[in-house]
Amino acid sequence: MEANRIVLDSVVRYPVKGLAGVPTPDPVRLEPGGGLRWDRSFAIARESSIPDGGGWRPREEFFHLARHEQIARIAVDFADAETDAPHLTITSADGRAASARLGAAPMPDTGAIDGLLRSALDEGRADPRLITTGSAGLWDWPRAHLSIINLATLEALGREAGEPVDRRRVRGNLYLTGLEPFGEFALIGRRIRIGEVELEIFQPTDRCRATTIRPVDGVSDLNIPALLGARYGHMFCGVYARVVRGGTLRAGDEVLDTGSTIDPAPAGESGWPRTAQIVERVGESDDVVSFWMHDPLGLLHAAQPGTHVRLHLPQEPAPNWRSYTISGVEPGRFRISVKRDGRLSTLLHESRPVGSDIVVSGPHGTAEADDGDRDLLLVTAGIGITPAAALLRSRSAQSKAGRVRVVHAERSTTSLPLWAEACRAIGDLSDARASLHLTRETPPTESVGFTAVAGRPDADALRAAMADLDLARADAFVCGPGAFAAGVRDMLVALGFPADRIRVDAFYSPATPDWGPPRSPRAEGPLPVDSSAGAFVWEPGAGTLLNAAEKAGLDWPSECRVGVCGTCVRAVAAGEFEYLNDPLFDAGPGRVLACSAAPLTALRLDGPPDASSLDPLGAS
Repeated sequence: MEANRIVLDSVVRYPVKGLAGVPTPDPVRLEPGGGLRWDRSFAIARESSIPDGGGWRPREEFFHLARHEQIARIAVDFADAETDAPHLTITSADGRAASARLGAAPMPDTGAIDGLLRSALDEGRADPRLITTGSAGLWDWPRAHLSIINLATLEALGREAGEPVDRRRVRGNLYLTGLEPFGEFALIGRRIRIGEVELEIFQPTDRCRATTIRPVDGVSDLNIPALLGARYGHMFCGVYARVVRGGTLRAGDEVLDTGSTIDPAPAGESGWPRTAQIVERVGESDDVVSFWMHDPLGLLHAAQPGTHVRLHLPQEPAPNWRSYTISGVEPGRFRISVKRDGRLSTLLHESRPVGSDIVVSGPHGTAEADDGDRDLLLVTAGIGITPAAALLRSRSAQSKAGRVRVVHAERSTTSLPLWAEACRAIGDLSDARASLHLTRETPPTESVGFTAVAGRPDADALRAAMADLDLARADAFVCGPGAFAAGVRDMLVALGFPADRIRVDAFYSPATPDWGPPRSPRAEGPLPVDSSAGAFVWEPGAGTLLNAAEKAGLDWPSECRVGVCGTCVRAVAAGEFEYLNDPLFDAGPGRVLACSAAPLTALRLDGPPDASSLDPLGAS
């Protein structure tokens, strides 16, 4: 943790899941295995079949902000919160109020509240009613007892958005001051103490459409997930904690690092931002340095060839992230090889020595399926050699019979990062050859392990490289600057290499989407939409395809609901559509993000595409 004094600024509980929180100025008691007393202990059920006291259930079964923004207009008061019989009052937007004494009986009388909910939340087939959850709160995850928010992170987001970010958007329980922006990610996997309470920080908090909703009136006006994705390279803000030692805490308590880590460490997911450490720097050429890093989750140590890691530098001017191909893995560490080119890459060269901490996420992207029995052609240029180096490491470890040919272009012999390593791997293979094409230097008269020629790789060079490959069982991998990669692919196809067996590594630059509310649909409707899950009719009032599908009773997968995560992607079999907000996720040709799009014509949609072909935010 950081040297600054970190303090608990405020405590907020949410007695009814989805409704407004209630600040808690008095000391609160926490027990192991639970959160704040009565936090998310009640919810507004959408179906009469949902029982009281049924324990934890997913948010889709209840009214929640991401889908039912009108609940933001319901005010909440919660008295006697630390007792066995708290008093709940809700007030609708038009000033009508209803109350109930909760906990006074096994089944509290909530008839007045239910009546107010039915009139305030006109949802057609839904029958809103207040239910209890039993012993477990309806947290976002079954054991996510507490949501912790770093107020410095919200301030940084506000600077990027050009307006303050109301803390009520992120619905945290514990708000901290004294951390650097996004410094909460350094807490993942650690134990902290606040007052008498000890917590395990086990997971970052991903953000969805609920954060776009203005707390005062339920209007979606600020695209927080897209802002996070474009400016910081991820969708996370805050962390989740579990209570492992009970006691009392209150606003003003200091937050202390116990010096302990979670055992066993959190399993983690590749998209989680976490703090890695640089353990070695290696100069590869006059303008390329390799950085070996340790990943606290260990996921990057086993990354497959063709994947990349995303580096996040939240203290730098945004956009402050970039993706780098993983050029090698070893037990307990992974490697990226960085060319001094551009703002963030230059910063890594100049100000990240061994021992530096750096926020990372990944591995991202689609792993290169490397069948060692298939022939392989690698065509690279410049720093594009990095994925080839990882593939060659994989091939040399397999001891299979597939032939390997490498064609690499570089300016001069003073700028040959990873080339010696690649040649060593080639030498370990039974049938492998390499050619080096120098564009600004006369080739050396002697070369060991490769052929050196002048000029860029042309069709003749590629024809020679693939001459003795079995194209019926061969793969090609192309990586380099955009024009180079596109030109090589075209030449390979013209030479007869199967187009569907050529992979071109694409690069991505951080985008700047629109943070504002969605645009109005252009189509007047109604328009029919046929899908593999069922047919429905889209009306302009529904807004997006996802909203229309849900109103028709279809249960389509979705998470962020603002075009960032890619969960709602559907394949388009026929018809045209438009985006009502500019999505950050590139769904690719023939696909649509249902959460952000509206039809322009009748549509026919198939199911979601193969998830392995989708990569949120893309590669860089």
